[in-house]
Amino acid sequence: MTLLIAVTFIAHLWMPVVYVPTSHAVVKEMVKLAHLQSGDCVYDLGAGDARLLIAAKRKEPGITAIGCELIPTVWALGRLNILASRQKVHLRFQNILRCDLQDADCVFLYLIPSLMEKLKEKFDQELRPGTRVIAYVFKIPGKTPEKEVKVPWMGSERAVRVYRW
Repeated sequence: MTLLIAVTFIAHLWMPVVYVPTSHAVVKEMVKLAHLQSGDCVYDLGAGDARLLIAAKRKEPGITAIGCELIPTVWALGRLNILASRQKVHLRFQNILRCDLQDADCVFLYLIPSLMEKLKEKFDQELRPGTRVIAYVFKIPGKTPEKEVKVPWMGSERAVRVYRW
């Protein structure tokens, strides 16, 4: 565990990301908005503790659930949560920009704006027409959401947006 913490500290010197867990109420709304169907291949980029993928798999057991996480301690926490949940969820220790999304039917995101911009280019190259992208808080630059739902957050509101490629 000490090694994981040390690696995480060093990794944060080069990675401009932080771990901010998505609330359970927001997870529920994101899964609802995804309209998941059996056979869908679902990705969570920056999957954190895997709670979103676990919730998606519980709601629709027939999906393939894949997450990518690059912070070692958070990835380890996600693996533990997956084991405890007994859900068949795959969590890769991988940079989200190197994750192949060509088989994606749905992609979940809760990432910082600079990554959203990079991902738009990646999505334009890799996502099939009709792929759903469910993004919490930050917009995908140059893309208009087909739906936006406000969710409560600390006495205020934040948005979950549904995009279609």
